[in-house]
Amino acid sequence: MKNMNLGPEKLIERFMKGELSVSEEKILLDWIDQSPRHEDLFRKEQKRLFPLISGIHDVNAEKQWRQLYLKIAGPKNLFRHKLIRLQIPAAAAIFLFALLTYLMLDRKNEEKSSLMANTEIISTQNGERTSFLLSDGSRVSLNANSKLLFPKKFSKRLRQVELSGEAFFEVAPNNKAPFIVHTVPIDVRVLGTAFNVEAFPEASEVNTTLVHGKVVLEKEINHKKTKLAEMDPYDRVVFDVDNQKINIQKQANLEQYIGWKDGKLVFLNASIEEVAKKLELWYNVSVRIQGENLKRSHFTATFTNESVEQALSLLKISFPFEYRMRKINGEQGNSPELEIILSSNN
Repeated sequence: MKNMNLGPEKLIERFMKGELSVSEEKILLDWIDQSPRHEDLFRKEQKRLFPLISGIHDVNAEKQWRQLYLKIAGPKNLFRHKLIRLQIPAAAAIFLFALLTYLMLDRKNEEKSSLMANTEIISTQNGERTSFLLSDGSRVSLNANSKLLFPKKFSKRLRQVELSGEAFFEVAPNNKAPFIVHTVPIDVRVLGTAFNVEAFPEASEVNTTLVHGKVVLEKEINHKKTKLAEMDPYDRVVFDVDNQKINIQKQANLEQYIGWKDGKLVFLNASIEEVAKKLELWYNVSVRIQGENLKRSHFTATFTNESVEQALSLLKISFPFEYRMRKINGEQGNSPELEIILSSNN
């Protein structure tokens, strides 16, 4: 929120009280328009502040509501505006706030094809993968246990999607409309390129792997977009969510990170924790690891159509271990029905 010392929460509070200047109101509206996250914060603050402000009587609030109504309604609704009484009690004004807020955000969502009004959601469960096209021609491959939110039609100036989980993007070039992948910790901005993003909600890292093109990683700091890193082909960037640090690694072979989109489960000197995580996603099983020796082991293998038992048998070539399988009572939905216990031979 440029040129403002006030945080968004304070600005929203003053807006509800009718205390904003014209320039401050414009800054607030521009800030709301910047991203769906800002809209979410606006709505949350509205709900939180409503009971706290509902008893306040402020004459300025009445003027603020009338001005806001004009901005939202536009010229075609001026006649309806004349029917509004010139004096609106503060309680009624705040009651009207919910309706006005909805109209304002709905108008903005319509203008920018935001992820709220015309959103599509494609999700996968463990053991599932899918591939599909977006309205601009970009192709998305969605890994297991992942979700992508995207508008049915992108705006002319910006293409935005929201990812939870892992996806591979082949973005259609468009110099006039950047393509942004929003994750909870960071954003990935591109024009036209192919890259993989792994951002599971419970994970301590967000991993981005670039195949070709250019990618910029961004994060909102103090309400401003800040560039964290610019990636070149074959770069893999690991963002540590806890300490907010970036680690850029040049990779000679990307198969272990992007092979899943082509139906390949690839391990290159992978730790047993990495193996367990991928097996759970790939086969929809639960994996438990026992034994310190096994936790220090690493594995190299590639699987395509193998069953989970065949995969385990081949993994034993890299490091000998034992495994047991037992059926578990999975909950409703896609919960695993099979638990695999991996243990050291000694």
